[in-house]
Amino acid sequence: MASDHDHRLLPLRREFGQAWHGFDRNQVVQYLDHLEAQVHRLITERDAAASRASDAARELDGARREIAKLRDRVEELKKPPERIEDLDERMQRTVQLAETQAAEIVSRAESAAEKTWAESSAVSKRLHERYQKLLETLDSHAEDLKREHEEALAATKAEVQRMTAEAAARREQLDAEAERKRRRIESDFQARMAAEKSALQKHVADQTKASKNAAERRIAEATAEAKRLVEEATAKARTLVDEATADAERRTTEANDIVTRLTRIREEARARLAEADQVLRQGESALVATPEEEATLAKSPNGSTA
Repeated sequence: MASDHDHRLLPLRREFGQAWHGFDRNQVVQYLDHLEAQVHRLITERDAAASRASDAARELDGARREIAKLRDRVEELKKPPERIEDLDERMQRTVQLAETQAAEIVSRAESAAEKTWAESSAVSKRLHERYQKLLETLDSHAEDLKREHEEALAATKAEVQRMTAEAAARREQLDAEAERKRRRIESDFQARMAAEKSALQKHVADQTKASKNAAERRIAEATAEAKRLVEEATAKARTLVDEATADAERRTTEANDIVTRLTRIREEARARLAEADQVLRQGESALVATPEEEATLAKSPNGSTA
């Protein structure tokens, strides 16, 4: 299972600020995809090794639990039975059979006692002997069961000790194997990461150098182009200024000529106006009647009064 560190490591960052004449975006993305695939593969191998180590640990825990159960069983078998129900099944059947036979014998004895007292004594004696034999048989069966129990206990104890030794050896073997795998995986992972880091640093250095050379070349080209454009613009501006200056001078000359002509026309108009004023004054003076003409006009019929 991936750890929090893995989640912080993956996925790799793919969003970068854009810069003029920077790295080729497709090449960077392809390299990051390759690097991310390598990291995923290493993490998968690490998780698989961790899973195998976990399985080995669970197997070891299961062996330990089985040993504990066997030990508990041994301790239980060591305890003496407190009730008849706690005896082994075979002993229990033997005791039940003896009790059944004893009950039958007692029943027969009681039946015989009802018939004759004399017979009852003899029968009681025989029955007592038979009961003693049954008790001896029961004791013999109990001894056999006890011996079998002790043998089973000894065998179980030996088996537990053997399994304990095997489990301890297996545990040591699994621990050593897991430690070797862990160290090998960690060493491989560190070596691969160092190689990937070195390759990435070399790739970045090569790309940086190439980008720097290309940028310097383009800056030089842009500087020369800018200088040429400035010179062309300066020459064009100078030509435009000269043309504008000449046009302005021409327009100024034309304007001066127009002003001169207008001034002359104005002077001529003033002179003509002065002459017209003089003619008008002369005409007005000619139209004024003399005293003789006024008297003549007074005497005319049209000028008489009623």
